[in-house]
Amino acid sequence: MGSYMQAENLKCRRTFAKALVLIAPLCGLIQAALTGIYFIINGYNWWYTTLLPGFITLVPALVARYEDKKLHYRAVFALPVSLKRTWTAKVLLVCLYLATACLLHLAGMLLGKATVYSAVAAPVSVGQLIAASLLLIVTTAWQAPLCLFLATRFGLAATILVNVVGGIALDILMSTRALWWLCPYSWGTRLMVPVLHVLPNGLPAEAGDPLLDPGVIPAGIVLPVALFAVLLKLTADWFAKREVK
Repeated sequence: MGSYMQAENLKCRRTFAKALVLIAPLCGLIQAALTGIYFIINGYNWWYTTLLPGFITLVPALVARYEDKKLHYRAVFALPVSLKRTWTAKVLLVCLYLATACLLHLAGMLLGKATVYSAVAAPVSVGQLIAASLLLIVTTAWQAPLCLFLATRFGLAATILVNVVGGIALDILMSTRALWWLCPYSWGTRLMVPVLHVLPNGLPAEAGDPLLDPGVIPAGIVLPVALFAVLLKLTADWFAKREVK
């Protein structure tokens, strides 16, 4: 699998998809820095409600667009390679880019907390920030196979419409509801409340708020992992049946 991922990574060299790994967290950090005392709160809230959904939509969509529009998958179908492994490598590469972007964002937040914003960021511990970033990776990774499939099958516009527009709307609608666990788009935002004590609207959660219950965290981890496995299996099987155009 390592050689497959290396090949996919080479295809993304000097592309905007790879540049987004740096651009997305940098934009989030700049936005957070402009808010002063709300550096931590806004830095994370804006990251997982707007920038991260856009990132996890655009990166796989751009990866699929490059392969389909320029190569028409001829470089894949003409070689004696496993199509399932090729697809899996694409998904895992997107997940790697996702993890890298989240960790770069985390590094910037930790740096800001330790220096310029040390006084106002004190209530949020380093452990909370690390936990938040790791949970965001876990709860968002399932969108990698979904968006890669949507982009390959229906194109960039459809992917953006479904995953960004639909995702943001469902996140806002469901993240504070009792049935939040039924909506995959709400999982990350919902878990940020007990971890960072920040509500989905960006306001600090007051003591006693039922949304602060940490009991939701185990379900918020198991559900996205299971969904990722299911989507990866289904989309890999679909890709393996494709024929070159």
